Amino acid sequence: MDSTDALTASAATAAETAQIRGLLRQKKFAEALAGGESLLARAPEHREALLFVAIAQRYLGRVPEALKTLADLERHHPRFSRLHEERGHCYVVMRQAPQAIEALTAAVSTNNALPASWGMLEGLYRLTGQVQNARMAAHQVATLRGIPPEVVTATGLFLDGDLDVAEPMVRAYLLKHGDHIEAMRLLARIGIARKVFDDAELLLAAVLELAPDYRAARTEYAEVLIELHRGAEARRELERLMREDPQNRLYYQGLYATACVGLGEHERAIGLYRELLRGTAADAEVSLLRARQCAEAR
Repeated sequence: MDSTDALTASAATAAETAQIRGLLRQKKFAEALAGGESLLARAPEHREALLFVAIAQRYLGRVPEALKTLADLERHHPRFSRLHEERGHCYVVMRQAPQAIEALTAAVSTNNALPASWGMLEGLYRLTGQVQNARMAAHQVATLRGIPPEVVTATGLFLDGDLDVAEPMVRAYLLKHGDHIEAMRLLARIGIARKVFDDAELLLAAVLELAPDYRAARTEYAEVLIELHRGAEARRELERLMREDPQNRLYYQGLYATACVGLGEHERAIGLYRELLRGTAADAEVSLLRARQCAEAR
């Protein structure tokens, strides 16, 4: 198959996928199932087709079959958050609360921008008497409700690795609505994933102008400055983070040591790494891994 044929086939598959999605929205589950199975006959590992078939099977009352389809999906795409969310739906139908909680927890651990999963978790936690967890899930629901739906959807796509869909969506939102902290941060995170660090730095700097106390954005800003070999600036950001967020000091210290390496201050970096090794093994491992990743990127 030459490149033109491949592009034509890809476009046809995308159109077919969109049609099946539309059938699900119209509650035409038998037709959606047939369409999904037809697509899987040609592309048995197709992520969306497997998901859509499982959804259709669940709505048609064929939950055991849906779970088998999701097992196939997991073999091919184990990090896809929506498979865990759909598995949670299946267990809710089967009234198996512990299994539903496990599946939905896996979904939000992979992708925290899933309002439906958080909402179901809140209800399941209350049902099973887990009051503190229910409050945590309710807080997540409220947080997502405070973010524009387009940005939540784009974030979910980004976290599932669909950068080519997420990026134009969030760009369109910013063009229409202007500066928005979460949308700008998301676009920066997409830039980081694509290793377009200059754009990410500009976006995160703008986010911090609007929200100077946004620690997650400041952490990402420091990481980007390290990637851009601007270690002195990164250290200033990390010093602030260590003052304001001492609970995560070991993580920031690992980044600080990496910045020192970039500035040629190897003895200082070694001293910081030794301090990390006196902390918990997990913290030291995470920090050293991040340092190695930054060194390899150079």
